[in-house]
Amino acid sequence: MSQDKKTLRSQADEIRNELDSLIGDDESLEGIIDVDPQLPAQQMPSFNFMEAKGVADKQAKKTIEALMRFYLDADIIEENEYVKAKKKMDEMTMSSLVYQLQAGERALTTLLQTIEDGDLAPRMFEVLATLQKSMLDIIKSQTMYLMATEESMKRIARDAELYQQKTNRQIEEEVGGGQKGSSNIQRGTKDLMAQIQAGIANADVEDAEIEIEGNEEAES
Repeated sequence: MSQDKKTLRSQADEIRNELDSLIGDDESLEGIIDVDPQLPAQQMPSFNFMEAKGVADKQAKKTIEALMRFYLDADIIEENEYVKAKKKMDEMTMSSLVYQLQAGERALTTLLQTIEDGDLAPRMFEVLATLQKSMLDIIKSQTMYLMATEESMKRIARDAELYQQKTNRQIEEEVGGGQKGSSNIQRGTKDLMAQIQAGIANADVEDAEIEIEGNEEAES
């Protein structure tokens, strides 16, 4: 019985020696540097959303103010209630579009960096394509809204000019006695001086005629 145990032990030792010779020393782990678990993982730079919102507000306000000053007079921008309310609404909308564009760029950059770091799952590329499409839609919406705002400023400028012309005609009619087409309506300094000179000439002619008639009556 003991002989059988010795035989089994020797066979086991032989098998173990053969396995050790096959496996050998594990050189595949050579050159690997141990990572310190206390070291922080590499991260993307932090993104201050409140600061980005403030930047978007300033950029939107600057854009809308420049656009309104290009088409409208300063007194209309500062005094007209409708223009002031529209200015505020345009600034809020433009600020939202600018902020969404900034946040989208941040998300796109983070996603690209994640893929670059080795996350090559098909789902990551699907999200990337969707995000890129969303970015293009935001840019298109921003451009279209700016064009619509420009058209509305042109319309307000035309309406203000027509209103001013109507007001000037009413004032001229009141000065001229309320009669349309009156010869006393003055449309400028040049017309006023011409009418004054014509009046002086007519007065001289009338005086000359009166003097001639008086001399004829005296001779008779």
